[in-house]
Amino acid sequence: MSLFKKHPYLELNMGLVEENFTVIKKKDMKLWEERGFKKIWKYPIFHYRQKFSEVIMLGKPLTISEFGTEKLIGSKILDYNLYFGTYGMGGAGFFGLKLEGAFGIRWLVYCIWSAGEHILLDNRIIECHPDFLEKYHPWIIWGNNRHEEYEKTCQELKKALSGLEILNVDLQEHALKFQLSGNHILETYQKSDKFPEQGGTRKKRLSYKTGTMSDCWLVIYDETNLTV
Repeated sequence: MSLFKKHPYLELNMGLVEENFTVIKKKDMKLWEERGFKKIWKYPIFHYRQKFSEVIMLGKPLTISEFGTEKLIGSKILDYNLYFGTYGMGGAGFFGLKLEGAFGIRWLVYCIWSAGEHILLDNRIIECHPDFLEKYHPWIIWGNNRHEEYEKTCQELKKALSGLEILNVDLQEHALKFQLSGNHILETYQKSDKFPEQGGTRKKRLSYKTGTMSDCWLVIYDETNLTV
């Protein structure tokens, strides 16, 4: 990245996140400039070749504290995404909630590795390694020869989340809890016995080792992604 360091939004060092990028049509540049994004002449996106009609722009996300937890109250969940974050040849597995509120549409993204293993919806983990399915009964089921189950459970989770309203946000130094309409609760912690073991080490891990919970949750615009 040494050739690109003059750009103000390169190497943000916001926890795991280095950049927040978007690829847009040149005709939409003004809108994105109003959102605080700046054009970058060259930016490496794996297996992507920029078209003449397109521009790549970088911006700076806000942490959940900077954005304001009070602004989230009353917003509705439109969708979720288990695959935010890219390091070039693969994904980081950040978990994102697509929200609509007075602020328009934003994504609220939990920027930790395999974030779905560290989030509970109604006291049930979002996902875990296939070896631990019977122990944790996650919302999402995946693994070899489980494509149909994966698709089905992804849709079930979308149905469970879509349309729910955020009623309250309890942000603490190392914990975050969303009270949702219909008596649903979405929550995460830096450490919890309810989180599953990793597939490789067979051991549990902290959600993050440094910083606070607020540092790990970023608010970004729709149609953007995060680079690790």
